[in-house]
Amino acid sequence: MDRQPVALQLYSLRDLTKEDFVHALQLTAELGYEGVEFAGYGELSSGEMKDHLQRLGLKAVSSHVSIERLRDHLDQEIAYNRDLGNDTLVCPAPPRGFERSLENWTKLATELADIGKRVADQGLRLGYHNHSWEFETFGDSYALDLLFETANPQYLFAQLDLGWILHGGESPVRYLHKLKGRVPLVHIKDFDQDNKQTDVGCGLLDLKSVLAAATEVGVEWLILETEEYKISPTESVKAGLQNLRNAQNQ
Repeated sequence: MDRQPVALQLYSLRDLTKEDFVHALQLTAELGYEGVEFAGYGELSSGEMKDHLQRLGLKAVSSHVSIERLRDHLDQEIAYNRDLGNDTLVCPAPPRGFERSLENWTKLATELADIGKRVADQGLRLGYHNHSWEFETFGDSYALDLLFETANPQYLFAQLDLGWILHGGESPVRYLHKLKGRVPLVHIKDFDQDNKQTDVGCGLLDLKSVLAAATEVGVEWLILETEEYKISPTESVKAGLQNLRNAQNQ
């Protein structure tokens, strides 16, 4: 398998997307990213967004859509993303005010699978993106395991955030293999020895090992995301991409 293409989660450039969404897209393309993952659409119509993506040679890889919007505006989200040629929606986190308990994680898993079936019935797919709080234990299981064991794998895939897995004290490589066949997309994020987020390739995430595992388990896209910066957001996503490319070429 050739190297996976790399997309940018546009939340990494959230200040810029608020000021000038089109400029953020242009910068992403100029830096060498091949695709984007949305976290909002900057008030652009689907037609406008599609035109900009085509002009810049960027692929719409996926879209983070809050559980609230999945509940209340699912058809609208599906229509918008279908217009872009994007078949992938991802729930980025539990709902606001979510109380973490075995019962609530199980309920969330069931709800997401129900939404995922509605998504699948319209030709798209739904995933769930983890943070480190899913590595809280309930009984003998992590919340993350409860969620993916409860949800029908046909209707909910895992968008593993490898940095947050590291932050949660677990092995990103182990989790890639554990959920093999269910991980079409991963987030590449990095943390330093103080458990603080840092630029991709500058922390403890073993890029060489996770890239090898990603290939072995069928990951389709690598999505770089940085939420906290040691340098400017633009310089961070530029350096992170270069470090990721270097690791791919080793």
